[in-house]
Amino acid sequence: MFYKLFSINKVFTIFMVIFVNFSHNAYSSEIDILFLKLKQSTSPTLAMDYEGKIWNLWLNNGSTKSSNSQMHKGLELLHNGKLDQALSLFKNLSKKEPVWAEPINKIATIKFLQGDYIGSRNDIKSTLKLEPRHFGAISGLVQINIILKEYKQALKNLDYVLKIHPFISIKKLKPYIQNLLKKSSI
Repeated sequence: MFYKLFSINKVFTIFMVIFVNFSHNAYSSEIDILFLKLKQSTSPTLAMDYEGKIWNLWLNNGSTKSSNSQMHKGLELLHNGKLDQALSLFKNLSKKEPVWAEPINKIATIKFLQGDYIGSRNDIKSTLKLEPRHFGAISGLVQINIILKEYKQALKNLDYVLKIHPFISIKKLKPYIQNLLKKSSI
């Protein structure tokens, strides 16, 4: 009897490992294709369509339905201006889901809105370790570097994000940042 139970548990474990790897590989493949299409977009409309699909994947990439539900609850709190409650939720979610970049990105967003630019920048760096192509996080980094008067770094971040998302709206800031850099070196 014990042998049969062990065999069933072993089969179940093997099945779960295969399922998790398949799910992760399917996500990786889908998001990689979307990033390639985004990079090759020939119009802002097409790029925004791919951007929306990428955001949808990022926001729904928790390991459980419960985690995804928590993400959406946190977004609702964030959009309703309940920053402290949203921050607490996203911190808990990031501990529960340490390889999911989006809860950390939301923590960075809230810290930015609260004026904690250094804390936000640190969380953006953590987000980018998990998802180096996170154009939302990189855009936040551009804004933080402008606020902190680190204009060269802001331009560097902007150039980097444009290689990922050629039609991202923050690209409109490039002449503004170049002007700030020029003025700061006078």
